[in-house]
Amino acid sequence: MTMPLILYKYRDYSNEYNRRTLFKFELFLASTSMFNDPYEGAIPFVYDPQDLTPENIFLKMRELSIAEHPEWKESQIQEYCYEGQQKNLLQDETHIEKFNETNRADIDKTFGIISLTPKPLNYLMWSHYADSHRGFCICFDSKILYDVTKGALGPVTYDEEIPKLRLFGDTLEFHRKQLATKSKIWEYEEEHRIVKNNASRVTIKYPKEMIKKIFLGCQMYLKNKNEIIDFVKENDIDCQLIETSLDKEKFELKTLRIY
Repeated sequence: MTMPLILYKYRDYSNEYNRRTLFKFELFLASTSMFNDPYEGAIPFVYDPQDLTPENIFLKMRELSIAEHPEWKESQIQEYCYEGQQKNLLQDETHIEKFNETNRADIDKTFGIISLTPKPLNYLMWSHYADSHRGFCICFDSKILYDVTKGALGPVTYDEEIPKLRLFGDTLEFHRKQLATKSKIWEYEEEHRIVKNNASRVTIKYPKEMIKKIFLGCQMYLKNKNEIIDFVKENDIDCQLIETSLDKEKFELKTLRIY
């Protein structure tokens, strides 16, 4: 996959926690429970129905028993598989929901996520994530970003259906889908994600050279604009400062470089 040269993060200026992204050169890796989509980290393990034959279920139970209990004798494995078949655990809703609850908790405490987009002038993104155009959008060099975070960087997949887990499929690959698949209603975000293992709610410092552009919201307060301009100059940040405004002919944003 070719990484886009620039990635953008929308910020609410009124929130001190968000302001630190610029003024403290900090990136926060959020846990899935901190996002506004309830499906984050909660995509359930749903097996493809065509895989759930009695023979396949037996083989899957055998696979699980050997992985979880390598010390077991063949007779113990056979008994476990037989009981699993009788209880129909792979199709039992109570068992599956309990497993999914544990999985959601594990994902939330394990993976840290940074959400970005290659689009700096997305009108809805300004409305939803930048305090109704009163915030700013900070633009990063994705190569430096990748080197600093040392996480996996890639685009989010948007779909109408929840992904299915193949009975003998790659579980790790399914975990990736859980963290990078969203409903098509979020498609307008064109989200790219950095996902990092063992980094839930971790803060990472980054070099000022990573900042390439800063877009100022069209409804940003003048004193806040001046604070950003002064900060860039005082810290000798080699980046563009770009002011946004409302186009007078189309429902879109215009830009003007001011520094």
